Amino acid sequence: MKWKAIVAGMLAGAALLMAGCGGSSSGDAAKSANAAQNFKGKKLVMYVSFHEDTAKELSDAFKKKTGADVSFIRLPTGEALARIQAEKDSPKADVWLGGTADAHAKAASDGLLSAYKSPNAKMILPQYQDKDGYWYGTYLEALSVGYNEKRFKEEFEPKGVKAPETLDDLLKPEFKGEVIMPDPRKSGTGNTFISSVLQSMGEEKGWTYLKALKGQVAQFTPSGFTPAQKTGAGEYLICVNFVSDQNLVSAKGQKIHSTIYNNSGWTVCPVGLIKGAADADVAKAFIDFVLTKEAGEIMVKSTHGIACNPDVAPPEGMKPLKELPLFKEYDLIKAGADKQKNCDEFFAN
Repeated sequence: MKWKAIVAGMLAGAALLMAGCGGSSSGDAAKSANAAQNFKGKKLVMYVSFHEDTAKELSDAFKKKTGADVSFIRLPTGEALARIQAEKDSPKADVWLGGTADAHAKAASDGLLSAYKSPNAKMILPQYQDKDGYWYGTYLEALSVGYNEKRFKEEFEPKGVKAPETLDDLLKPEFKGEVIMPDPRKSGTGNTFISSVLQSMGEEKGWTYLKALKGQVAQFTPSGFTPAQKTGAGEYLICVNFVSDQNLVSAKGQKIHSTIYNNSGWTVCPVGLIKGAADADVAKAFIDFVLTKEAGEIMVKSTHGIACNPDVAPPEGMKPLKELPLFKEYDLIKAGADKQKNCDEFFAN
């Protein structure tokens, strides 16, 4: 199918991760496409499928630069895709910001997005953007093993227990009933976890691991953020979810020690131009803006995610994107296609 080919374009470049390709500081030094544009009196409408606070900061910054009147509606990824599909003959929004790359790829294959070759595309690592310009990654979320620092030091360290930092560590008997993770049937984070384990380890070894892990888990949550919240509060010692969620909890004072483990699963939050956008020029200028270092810094600050623009410093304590031990061959499309089958198997008695 065409949409498989679209995402394949991103994954084909994943081998460049360790080489550190992408934009340089000189790229952001150049004038962006919207820097001299005046859109006063024009409107930009967006569907947003990530943190509302982040979208507001980006909207305010773009309005300050261009004078455009920016508004947005916050929708989960699935609902946003369904609405764009329903409105395809008369689009009500110009830009889709956030969600996941596989969803944007599906939208592109269904003719719901327009290709746009942004002059700022060079600022984004090539493996995190569509090669034909249908979408560009803004920030990346990587899976991590996190543990409550206070509880570990008080309850486990005195017993000589090694801190949990790898997937194998989660299977240790001393951690039984102390692990919390998202439910893959309801949470994209949870699906990313089980699908990346199966893809990286292979079916046989992967299922052996997942079946063993299931017996260690005390709770599966509908939300990907909840495991970090409950771990930070000390209800559980260990969580497995996106490191950005763990960082958000830590930033509020409930310290979680996070480790992005070897061959970690991941996703990117993209931006795309909705086909038939009423104000395509404004929409394109916004896409140009959201790829810049300035916008990347806003996203890192408010989400604790890892910007797809390598000129943006990672969150405090985080390695640069090119140095993270991600599972470079992770197939987002396969993860979506296998979701039901994998969930049925995982929760089978």
